[in-house]
Amino acid sequence: MSVICIRDRKEVLEISYSDVKKYHGSVALMAVAVGYRTLQASFAELYGEEVPNRKDISIMSGHAGPGFRDVFEFVTRALTRGVYTVNVEYPVAQHDPYRPQSYAYVISTADGKAVEAALRQDFLPSAFYEYLKKGRENAMTEQDEEDFDRLKLELSERALALSVDELLIVKRIS
Repeated sequence: MSVICIRDRKEVLEISYSDVKKYHGSVALMAVAVGYRTLQASFAELYGEEVPNRKDISIMSGHAGPGFRDVFEFVTRALTRGVYTVNVEYPVAQHDPYRPQSYAYVISTADGKAVEAALRQDFLPSAFYEYLKKGRENAMTEQDEEDFDRLKLELSERALALSVDELLIVKRIS
């Protein structure tokens, strides 16, 4: 797995998935992996081989969860800089059958370029949404929690192993 390179003032930082995982912890590993791959794919589309500058990137996340937020913050500092927004009503990649929650992300540059990266609908199994629903309803058993943690780990490993095209639909929107 390649690292994400990002410019922070005069320094080029090399950020690995492992770095982001250490920052986040283990609560939302699937989201951390998908978010990491989203940034890799988006930066490739927007910048090619050029290293993006943190201060030039803003992010709209269709997902309000901590895994996506943490990877986007760790790599770009968008939340700290006030250029990170969440819109769970974003109309693309609304895969959760129980609530509005988009699995799409818009990564924009200071010069007006933007890409939309959307998680493919078939990536998350229906069991994933069932566990999320149980969690919101405080109905998770200890076994459910263990099974859900195992599923999130499996999905994170799968997200890192798949090609970008198998995981995401990435398109230039401006």
